[in-house]
Amino acid sequence: MIARSPEHAVELLDRAFNGRDLDAVVGFYEDDAVVVTEPGRTIRGRAELRNFFELAMKSGVSATQLKTHVIEADGIALFLSRWRLDYQAPSGEITSRELVATTVFRQQADGGWKVLIDNSLGPLVLDV
Repeated sequence: MIARSPEHAVELLDRAFNGRDLDAVVGFYEDDAVVVTEPGRTIRGRAELRNFFELAMKSGVSATQLKTHVIEADGIALFLSRWRLDYQAPSGEITSRELVATTVFRQQADGGWKVLIDNSLGPLVLDV
């Protein structure tokens, strides 16, 4: 499915991630997209993204956007969001963590939007 805007891309991406649709999730990223997986560590490209998201999905995590804002210029968009990550703690109980994300989208030739840079940890990358 083609995302009509960065907001639409995130809506579809979250739906695919929470629905454990790995192919759809990876499809919302450009071929050479970069993803911050933890402070000081990034991955690049579809193969690494596929491995990363597959592990995340197997662990049962889910994502929910709480508040978003987009700044767009000339086919590039900075997507800012406050979001919640829900996951199962080692104790077995469901735990939530609120994070701030900064994501860069680029409009594609077909008019759709895909992720170029995904920093779902936002300012936590400064804690290296």
